[in-house]
Amino acid sequence: MARFRLLAHAAGVVTVTAVLLAAVLTSPASACVCFPGNEALRYQQATQVFSGKVVSEKVDVQDGHSDRYRYGVVVDTEYKGDVPHFVNVVTLKNYSCSLRMTVGSEYVIFTRLVSWDGLLEIDQCSGTRSAVSGPPVTTSPSSPGMTTTPPATTPCATATP
Repeated sequence: MARFRLLAHAAGVVTVTAVLLAAVLTSPASACVCFPGNEALRYQQATQVFSGKVVSEKVDVQDGHSDRYRYGVVVDTEYKGDVPHFVNVVTLKNYSCSLRMTVGSEYVIFTRLVSWDGLLEIDQCSGTRSAVSGPPVTTSPSSPGMTTTPPATTPCATATP
């Protein structure tokens, strides 16, 4: 009987440990799915691409489902499209692909859509990223007109024992 209790306690400890480890090591699921592509493709698809510093964040309350974050951005460099010196960029708040930005940080912003009230829309799939990595990539290595250096080759040699 004592042996049975010991085994039951050991099994309980193992089960609880396994559940806790699974909860800690499992990352949260994300339902956001973006079409494959690189930054050059996102640049081609965008209507405006620019770098700028986020100076404000506000939540526009609509109806609970279409609430959105509104970011005030001071534009630094315009890469594509006609962009004024100051823009408002929005992303839906309750959307799996929404993109949160940090006030005081600089971003390279890719926009394709203009919201119903004329604001620039972004999400995780637009290509918007931190400006730390530099200006946007505008052409892919396989684009026409780009010269590429073929990989170095080594001649085959027969091995001698």
